[in-house]
Amino acid sequence: MNIVFVTHYFPPLNSSGARRINAFSKYLSARGHEITVITTRKTARDGLLTEEIPPYLKLLELGGWGLLAPSEVPVGGGQGAKGAVSTRSRAGEWLLKLKRMVMKGAGQLIDHRLIFAIQFAFPWLSSEVTKSLKGADIVMSSCPPWPTHLAGLIAKIRFGTCWVADYRDQFSGNHILRGSAISRPIEVWLERWLIKKSDHVVTISGPMKEYYELFHSSVTCIENGYDEGIFEQMRSADPYSAGRNANSEFVVRYLGTITADRIPLAFFRALVQVNQNDGRRVVAEFYGESSLLRKVLPVEVPLAVPYVSFCPQLPYTGAIQSMLTADANFFIETSDFSSHSSRGVLTTKLFEYLAARKPVVAEITNGALAAKYIERSGLGVVISEDADQICQGLERLRAGEFHPNMDDAFINSLSRQVKSLELEQLLLSLTARPRGDSA
Repeated sequence: MNIVFVTHYFPPLNSSGARRINAFSKYLSARGHEITVITTRKTARDGLLTEEIPPYLKLLELGGWGLLAPSEVPVGGGQGAKGAVSTRSRAGEWLLKLKRMVMKGAGQLIDHRLIFAIQFAFPWLSSEVTKSLKGADIVMSSCPPWPTHLAGLIAKIRFGTCWVADYRDQFSGNHILRGSAISRPIEVWLERWLIKKSDHVVTISGPMKEYYELFHSSVTCIENGYDEGIFEQMRSADPYSAGRNANSEFVVRYLGTITADRIPLAFFRALVQVNQNDGRRVVAEFYGESSLLRKVLPVEVPLAVPYVSFCPQLPYTGAIQSMLTADANFFIETSDFSSHSSRGVLTTKLFEYLAARKPVVAEITNGALAAKYIERSGLGVVISEDADQICQGLERLRAGEFHPNMDDAFINSLSRQVKSLELEQLLLSLTARPRGDSA
């Protein structure tokens, strides 16, 4: 097949949102399919530009006028992480603050990536992009942001391509980007209109699948996962690293962004409690965007400050290495069950923690979907929102009393390679149908 992915999140941008399409591209290419990725031109305003462009695909970056324009990757192989507080340039931080202000009233409706989508309708659209879309067997757009689906719709109308709409997070009904009473019904209307002409819809979780079945008759769940090739590469580079921590302290690591709906206050209180008892000092390292935590921690749990370190965001391979060398990894996610969006959260980080096969300390309710994955893997030391229970879990870890009963078959089933095979079968079935048949 000739497969074209349309996405905003893609290397050189260092973002977990880029890993799904990148992994699909990697494994589908290895199976003989021709892969093209059409994406936006990246600058420091978008975030850290540390990731290498994959060699197994054709990358086409649009700059705003329908013409190709390469991303601004600094000389020397990429933008380094300059600090733990921010992963964007000053201009990017200002734009992000402005965007958040606008979102309070307009939700996700107003998005600067609309410019990216509109280019697909330009008569002077890049000849390389036009050629790729005309020759595509499948065009698959990945959301967020929602304008990527608008680009997919335009490609279908203009070039007659088979179009699949992929959702990593919901557009309408999003539990984090709620918008206002005015924007929410408009988002629902817009999304229903937007994906009505798609040939198929793909989501990353069961609850999200249930939501989009209200919009479309043909929906499949293909979860996120972990790239086993990267984990094998990291273990091969240093085969002893997974079982070694040079620091005498017991180190629990978190890699990713902390948002306002998941501040780990119970975990911080547990850190204080466990360090009041005899034994190795238990510390937490947070890698990535940390400005919110830096403000909240001294106010809410000041006694935990000596046990918490804030570290810069790492390149992808560095993040995997940090998971492998931690004594344990920390997971937190929303425990809100009020919507399909909140019930359906399955982040890439969850799957990577399981692939690292290190103990997981989770501040999340047992009823959450992510909690079920952690429990089934056998790696969960404690799954709770109670500080006392989390402290008991940390005590077990520090004392060497936790012995995981790993379900390797389950963990292996969550690999990106397996998920890519699922996607391949879906795309093959779609290309075998007459055009326009989305049933």
